[in-house]
Amino acid sequence: MGVRGPVPQPDTVRALRGNPGGRPAPKRVTATPGAPSAPSWLDTEARAEWRRIVPELDRLGVLAKVDRAALSTYCAAWSKFVAAEQLLQGDDLVAERRAGNGPAKHPAWQVWREAATTVAALAKELFITPSSRLRSVKPEGDDDEGDDILD
Repeated sequence: MGVRGPVPQPDTVRALRGNPGGRPAPKRVTATPGAPSAPSWLDTEARAEWRRIVPELDRLGVLAKVDRAALSTYCAAWSKFVAAEQLLQGDDLVAERRAGNGPAKHPAWQVWREAATTVAALAKELFITPSSRLRSVKPEGDDDEGDDILD
């Protein structure tokens, strides 16, 4: 089950709006920003996805070296998703069972579904989805237009 209640207010938003309730702001755990290196075991499709997303996420300032495992899992799941999707596109959606008991859904559907679930979950955590970026706050030190949006 997901986290309940409203999304916690980021520290920067709290600082801009003030703290009318007077409750102390929670201390946040932070990691030093930086892009991790790609693991050598990633396959071709996973490496392509790594090269596609890591520079952009690093530019946004949302990556740290400790994110390597989550990024690796995301990219590996993406590769499995692509492989299952290609298999399903080139094959029938329904396959005959070995025992001859009639048709059943293609075995690649399970791989596709599990990989899609992993990709979707990690995409939210890594700020790859539009909604996750809308819920995030820019790291300190980014001077960009729109800083006075809450004024």
